[in-house]
Amino acid sequence: MKRAILVLTILTVVVTLPPLYSQWAESQRLKKIQAVKQQARPVFGDRLETVMTELESGEPPSVVIFYTGGTESHLEPCGCYQEQAGGLPRRAYVVEEFQKRGIQTLLVDSGDIFDGDAEIDAHRCETHIKALTAMRYSAVALSESDLGYSDAYLNRQRAVATFPFLASGTGRGDFTQPFLIEQVGQRTLALVAGEASEEVVSQADVIVALGDPGNSEHIDAVILPDRIEATVSEGGTLYVGCKPEGKTLGVLALWMDSNGELARHYTTELALTAEVGESEPIRQLLTDFYREIADENPSHDSRLFAKQLLEQQRENGYTSAAACQRCHEQEYLQWSATRHAFAYETLLKKERYFDAVCVSCHTTGFGYATGFQIGEQDSTLKGVQCETCHGPGKQHVGNPKKSNIRSGADTSLCLECHDSKHSPGFTEVVALHTKDVDHSRQPMNLEELLRSRIARMGKPTLELFVMSHCPYGVQAEEKIIPIVKKFGDAIDFKLQFIAQEKVAPAAQNISPFTSLHGYPEIAENVRQLLIAQEYPDRYLDYILCRGKKLDKSWEDCAWELGIDVAEIQALFDAPEAEQLFRENIQRAAALQIKASPTILVDGHKFRANQLLRASGTPCE
Repeated sequence: MKRAILVLTILTVVVTLPPLYSQWAESQRLKKIQAVKQQARPVFGDRLETVMTELESGEPPSVVIFYTGGTESHLEPCGCYQEQAGGLPRRAYVVEEFQKRGIQTLLVDSGDIFDGDAEIDAHRCETHIKALTAMRYSAVALSESDLGYSDAYLNRQRAVATFPFLASGTGRGDFTQPFLIEQVGQRTLALVAGEASEEVVSQADVIVALGDPGNSEHIDAVILPDRIEATVSEGGTLYVGCKPEGKTLGVLALWMDSNGELARHYTTELALTAEVGESEPIRQLLTDFYREIADENPSHDSRLFAKQLLEQQRENGYTSAAACQRCHEQEYLQWSATRHAFAYETLLKKERYFDAVCVSCHTTGFGYATGFQIGEQDSTLKGVQCETCHGPGKQHVGNPKKSNIRSGADTSLCLECHDSKHSPGFTEVVALHTKDVDHSRQPMNLEELLRSRIARMGKPTLELFVMSHCPYGVQAEEKIIPIVKKFGDAIDFKLQFIAQEKVAPAAQNISPFTSLHGYPEIAENVRQLLIAQEYPDRYLDYILCRGKKLDKSWEDCAWELGIDVAEIQALFDAPEAEQLFRENIQRAAALQIKASPTILVDGHKFRANQLLRASGTPCE
């Protein structure tokens, strides 16, 4: 007996230990990746709420100066990861929040604002100046680097600005001035570029220099375009600096006493991370810019792996993951639920689908004749597909050999997109990431995929296309609805029906629609839409109940769940019900979806057996 128990114990350990160890190892791998990446992505600056509380906790400041510098007309971060900071839309949002509180504000830039010599750079800088104009900047100082641009260039930038360009005596008099006087309540504040002249000293209560003045005599505060810690000199002048590329927004609050003297100050940098909102007008300004430059930015400059053999072969080309699926079904299924497959949707959400630099790493073959092209929203090459890692596959599809395709084992190729700017920390954990692209892994199920999409993109959209009387569709509903309930408002669930509208319905027809299982299915489809509309908290339970009782009256499930049968029947008989159903089935028709069930996650089509681990024959 004891021997039998021992054997049983050993067998139990042998069976259970490997899966448990595998789960533990996987969790350790993910924790290591997360820890390394978080360490490489520090967040600089204080949260908006923290700064607001500080400035509203006592006597309000005489003025709050928001300052930037060293931006080089950086419009916004690319959005590749959550902690990326900066961006004109976020900066404008912060300013608006302060102004809503009635706080006296000034916006200034301390220089190093222009960047690049190409026409597209001039256009980008012009867009930046337009954004500062919309934010009502008071002044922008021009550094020596800025003044190195031609008169024609600087006049072009000045033409779109409603604020002055400040420069010291060495500046250019036709489009710059040495100082600006601003009235702040009962006091006068001067913004200067360079030293404080006698004229400024005689007029101003407080003097703030934008850029290095050289001689800080009479100057109360200096805002430099460089990254420095806030310090006070022996002469009592406050020096503050700026994070590059507008990653933070500098805050300098000043309190002036009754004599107009600077009594005290508060300075910090405000974090412009993803938790900060965005100004819609500034967002639209940037979107318009991206659209304008879409055709101006040569796509060949953004080609990936241009020096690789397969990419250089003229007879080769891109064929899309669908061509690979014919021979590599398991690999295709594993890839189709990964973040790589959804990479293009990231660009859509971030409004960067016109930016060639971004598109090259979020699509397949961009910049090559047979690869993805900007503007082709229905392209089969959206996302990071097989051929990104394995090379263009035209030759391999025609004659499959190991010599005309890449193995994908060279992780240095990953670093062309996952570089230190877009994926900080990735280099240190690239070896750990290889498991994420291991095609022998079990494909994600629906719950895992939704969790992944929520972590990466926020609120994913889950669409289920069914025929209400389809047995396999009912089976899919039984598996999906508990998952939908589990995620709740974290996902956007949409129930779509598959049916057709008759081209010329006869007068005696009971319905203008047709469906595989006849009129009873059409009627049930319509009822489910009406119940979803009128009883959003009960319609999922109704669908589950109805799936078990399709051979009985629908009223049974309605009564069981407290749904007013008479109300639903009255709505069913109204003409609005027909229009509701017509609008619902248009989605399936537009996507040419004919099989019940079909699942779409953020627009990507999946088989039910893949995501639900279910078996059955679709109704089609």
